[in-house]
Amino acid sequence: MLPKFHILIGLLFSIGCYTIFSFVSLIGAGLIFLSSVLIDFDHYIYYIFKKKSFSLKKAYNWFKKKGKQFSKIPKNKRKSYALNLSFFHGLEWVFIFSLFGKLFNNYFYFIAIGIFLHLVLDWIHSYHTMGRFFKISIIFDYFNNKNLKKIQLNFGRNKV
Repeated sequence: MLPKFHILIGLLFSIGCYTIFSFVSLIGAGLIFLSSVLIDFDHYIYYIFKKKSFSLKKAYNWFKKKGKQFSKIPKNKRKSYALNLSFFHGLEWVFIFSLFGKLFNNYFYFIAIGIFLHLVLDWIHSYHTMGRFFKISIIFDYFNNKNLKKIQLNFGRNKV
């Protein structure tokens, strides 16, 4: 899912939580919003290691091209391909931040909510575009990806 959709839905959800629930402060709503968007930082980290470049703009364009190339694969064959492992995309983080909320500070609950929102949006998107769910668990994705084909998409001379 493109960042603009995570930003828009995260913003609307945060505003809704702030408006509807009295226990959600402005800081809580801000944490929900930021965590629902910044979880995608792991994609940028992947790009840095893969391409040895720190350009955020190039990373965005690279992933956009990669997505367009992937969409050319017939939908019924997409589920047999592995996507890059996204370190922050897993329910493990929701559980960790929920535990931190219980042990340390309630603000961690808002971070867990934002991450969960992001994951739900990614699950809907992955099922719609690939016919399967992924990014449910980092551990599950790691072992599941071993059994799937690796994507070899051409972008000029470089292969992904």
